[in-house]
Amino acid sequence: TSLPAIQKFQKPSSTIFTEDFESGTADAGWFPFYAGEENITSKPMTDAPQALTGGGNYLAWVQDVDASYTGSSVVINGASNLANYSIEADVYCYVNHPQGSAYTGLVVYANPDTAGGKRDFYKLRADFDASNRINFSGLKSDPNTFLPLFSKDFKGVDNPGIFPTADGWHKMKIEVFATSPNETSFWCYFDGTLLAGCPIADTTSTRNTSGSFGLYTFQMDADGIAGYFDNIVVKQFQSPTSVEDYDAPEIPENMYLSQNYPNPFNPTTNIIYNLKEAQDVQLVIYDILGEKVKTLVSQYQSPGQYTISWNGQND
Repeated sequence: TSLPAIQKFQKPSSTIFTEDFESGTADAGWFPFYAGEENITSKPMTDAPQALTGGGNYLAWVQDVDASYTGSSVVINGASNLANYSIEADVYCYVNHPQGSAYTGLVVYANPDTAGGKRDFYKLRADFDASNRINFSGLKSDPNTFLPLFSKDFKGVDNPGIFPTADGWHKMKIEVFATSPNETSFWCYFDGTLLAGCPIADTTSTRNTSGSFGLYTFQMDADGIAGYFDNIVVKQFQSPTSVEDYDAPEIPENMYLSQNYPNPFNPTTNIIYNLKEAQDVQLVIYDILGEKVKTLVSQYQSPGQYTISWNGQND
């Protein structure tokens, strides 16, 4: 019987990009995903509907003013071969906007190049209208249904007490990591809380495996919706390492056990959990009758995030 493989994600090796717009101008590396569109602009904090506490005097503004892309505006930064990283930012979120759904959020693995089918990005966007959800999805869509080929809704009912009931500033974050040669996984956070159901994995053969980071805003009307952003931080991840070799962890904010992925009818399934504090850990698989099937973990572990793979075999 093979032993389960335990992996623990290392602390990001370095912060590769930060921007708080306090210079009054945006970094020169920003550019619009859609050719010919408006680029990011630094504006006074007083232009936002509400000031961000501790946000300084300036912020980022993004908007499809001429609605040439039906109200969608995406600006990106960083190399197209950038992989295994996180982006977080303060994002102004709208709730029950009177002109219809108003989306704001973050982007990873963006590539605007139309050659080779790489023109795509993943977006984490707040949609706090009647849907009361945060959506994570790609740009590519099914030509028959126009729905995204890859999409996951994080519903308010599955994340009680997290989603806002009024407009305001919130911290959003995406972590993206290649969990295998054929799988890219994403961890999505809202105000420091990992959303229920994470990580989510894209195993489609057409997925982007690298790309730029960015900002996103959308409302289908004559001039889109103003997106306000601040305090952007991008960090590069190192490869996973064994527990024995691991040190200097990035301590999670909460203790959390994620839904396994893919489902257990596959040859192997992965289980991810966070430890806020060092403690004795037991992770045990039981069958529907309550009989123990497999002990995956039984040891003292330090704070951090762990991934364990189970091949379906019993003890």
